[in-house]
Amino acid sequence: MTPVVISRIVDVINSKDEAAMSMMMTPALASMYTSGLNQMSESGYDIKIDIKSLNNVKVGGTSVKSGQSEAFDTTVPFETRSRNFSYYGMGPHIIASERGTLSKDTEVSSELPNLMDIYGEPVMMEFWSTAQARVAISLSQNGKVVDQDEGYMPIVVSMASPTYPHITEAPIILADGHIRNSKYGTKVPFEWRVSDLFLNITNKEIRAIEKVRVL
Repeated sequence: MTPVVISRIVDVINSKDEAAMSMMMTPALASMYTSGLNQMSESGYDIKIDIKSLNNVKVGGTSVKSGQSEAFDTTVPFETRSRNFSYYGMGPHIIASERGTLSKDTEVSSELPNLMDIYGEPVMMEFWSTAQARVAISLSQNGKVVDQDEGYMPIVVSMASPTYPHITEAPIILADGHIRNSKYGTKVPFEWRVSDLFLNITNKEIRAIEKVRVL
């Protein structure tokens, strides 16, 4: 799955296909690439990426985010979101709750919210994997190649599930990234969307949460 996803993403970046980006990527990632590519085009620059080979594909892991989807909407600056939500960490599980919805004892004591309190909260999952790639990159300005390079580099790709209104509706992510539907059923159709490349958005989000999380 990972090699196919990487190859397809590179194709839509090379072609600057904004419609395909919006379908394949989360809104935050699509916005980052369309904005960056448009700025390059306005300055006369064009970039082409050629994946020569992909090897040593490895599963990185999974994470779970519980809480209102607005708390994890990276199209909104984290400073804005953190005014409305408190963040709690529990290993790969990040919990966000609206400020003022937990008891004062919980907020003051910096304890995790009771699991029963978040059991009915919306939930979203992310899956990431890595691959060693041989990549050739060419940068042109006004149709003339001004720089080019080729070499090996690790590529990290993250994929996000839809947001499910209840944890019992969420599918189970298997070790290879494939999914098994919940036995309880759901009205939310499953689809992966690429949520990050090279962990640019993820690392920024983690650093921001680390600064403000209650636990």
